[in-house]
Amino acid sequence: MTNYDKQNRQIERLKRERDDVKRERDEAVVEYKRLYSILDGIMHETRRLNSIISSACESISASIDAKNYSEASRHAENAFYSSGLISSRLTFADFEINPASISRQQKHSSGVYKKFDKARMILARSAKKRSVQITIQGHSQNKIDVLPAFEIVPFVLLDNAVKYSPDGQGVNICVADNPLPGIWIQVIITSIGPLVPTEELPKLVYRGYRGSCASKSNIPGEGIGLYLADALIRLSNGSIELSSSQNTQYSINDIAYSNFIVTINFKK
Repeated sequence: MTNYDKQNRQIERLKRERDDVKRERDEAVVEYKRLYSILDGIMHETRRLNSIISSACESISASIDAKNYSEASRHAENAFYSSGLISSRLTFADFEINPASISRQQKHSSGVYKKFDKARMILARSAKKRSVQITIQGHSQNKIDVLPAFEIVPFVLLDNAVKYSPDGQGVNICVADNPLPGIWIQVIITSIGPLVPTEELPKLVYRGYRGSCASKSNIPGEGIGLYLADALIRLSNGSIELSSSQNTQYSINDIAYSNFIVTINFKK
C-alpha cells in the first residue's frame, strides 16, 4: 500500500511538472507572437518613413540641379522631420516591449497645431500623387505635455486618412483651443474612407485590427496606426473618438465609402 501511494505521488508530481512545462511553453509562444508583432510593426513603419526620406532626398537633388534652392530647403526639412519620426517609432517600440521604460522618458511641452501641420507637409508629396489635398484650419496656442514618441501621432493619423481616401478627395484637420468645458485642445480629422460598421469602431484601436471593408480593399495596412495613436494620446492626458457615417456616399470595387471622423480631446 505504501509503494502504491508513493507511485501515485510521483505520478502526480510528474503531472504537475508536465503542466508547468506546458504553461511555460504557452506563455513563451504568446510572448514570441507579441514581440514578433512589435518587430513587424517597426519594420513596416520604418520602411514607410524611409521611402519618404528617400523621395525627399531625390527631390533635393533635382531641386539643386535646377538651382531651386528654396524648394531644396523645403525637401531637406521634410527629410529631417521624417528621420525624427523613425526615432519616435523606436521610442514607442521600447515602451511596448518594456512598459516600465515609460518612467525613463521625460515629457516636454508641445504645440499640437504645429505637429499636425508638420505631418501635413511631410505627407503632401505622396498625397499630391493621388490628388488628395490635406488642409488645416483653426488656430491653437495651448500646449500639452507629451512624450518624445508623440511626434508620430499626427503622422500616422494623417497617413491613414490619405491612404484610405479615394483619389481626388480631401483630408481636413481642424484644431481649436478650449472648444468645450474641460477640453484644452481639440483636433478633428475628417476624410472619406471605407465604411466602418458601428460595432467595429471600438476595435479599430486594437493592435492589428482592420475594419471589414478596409480588409476587403486592395489598400495595404497592418492595423497599427490607430493603435499607436490611441496609446500615445492616452499617455498625453487625451482621448480619441472614432466615427464613421453609416450612409454610403459611393462604392469602389463593391466596397462602401463614407465620412470618417477622428476626434481628439486633450485635457489641461
